[in-house]
Amino acid sequence: MKKRLLIVLTVMLLSIISFQVFAQENTTPQQSSEKKQVKAEKETKQKTRPIGHKGEEFVLLDSLQKKKAELEEQLKVQEEGITPVRIQIPSMDIDTKVIPVGLKESGEMDVPESTEVTGWYDRGPKPGGKGSSVVAGHVDSKKGPAIFFYLKNIEVGETITLTDENGNERTFKVKSKESYPYNDAPIEKIFGPSDKRKLNVITCTGTFDHDKHEYPDRLVVYTELISEKQKQEEKTPEPPTDVTQESNVINWHAVRADDVIGYRVYKKSASEEEYTHVASISAHERKSFFDENHEEGDSYYVTTVNIQENESKPSEKVPGE
Repeated sequence: MKKRLLIVLTVMLLSIISFQVFAQENTTPQQSSEKKQVKAEKETKQKTRPIGHKGEEFVLLDSLQKKKAELEEQLKVQEEGITPVRIQIPSMDIDTKVIPVGLKESGEMDVPESTEVTGWYDRGPKPGGKGSSVVAGHVDSKKGPAIFFYLKNIEVGETITLTDENGNERTFKVKSKESYPYNDAPIEKIFGPSDKRKLNVITCTGTFDHDKHEYPDRLVVYTELISEKQKQEEKTPEPPTDVTQESNVINWHAVRADDVIGYRVYKKSASEEEYTHVASISAHERKSFFDENHEEGDSYYVTTVNIQENESKPSEKVPGE
């Protein structure tokens, strides 16, 4: 009885083995290709080091978070325009203050009381932002010429620069100048919306009417933005120094700058022509990278990234090429 049971079990085991061998030998080319593809994908995933998304690539400490917020505010100013405190027209030898003004009770744009300063219409766009920003000034006073007395002589191509309290500048080039009757000025053209970044400068012109105590016409100088200058210029960080390789570990010295947020490690195998970004190391972390997929012939370099997301030139390559 025991012998018969043993024989039956042996036959069953041989049948299972034979079936497995048959199944392997009779795998279709498509099935074989699919298996190889799955295997290759697994190997690729094992060799690929995940890289963080932009904005999440580096972990920022509180001090760097504050700097980043300040930078974002500057970029916002660059997009929306500036609140001007100074106007310069080199060809007119004008360099004076700008103050915000609104509307008179009559609905007209107000002007400063002083004849030596100008007024920016703060109900409209900021200079440098999209649309038509407007600055106005007096042409004269009872004492004589005022700040915009010679504005009528400005020529196409000359420039006007506005500056805010932080030193950010917006420079505009004169495109044209027009005179309009006081009651027939094209309000939409002067104050209306535009996809361009315009500055329109207004003053009085014509022959003074002593009976009405006013000038009959308005001079409008139309300009468009040609230059933006931020007080904090773009900076490119220095690359890391003393980059070394010990087997599959890459080390480097930190860049001593308070705006550095991290480092990027690049790698190239012996069979590749270009380097690939394989790791991002935050500024507060150890300046080291362990490459678990290192192979003989691999080479590396490291770059520095600052708070403006500018990247340095590559460090020296290791091992040296």
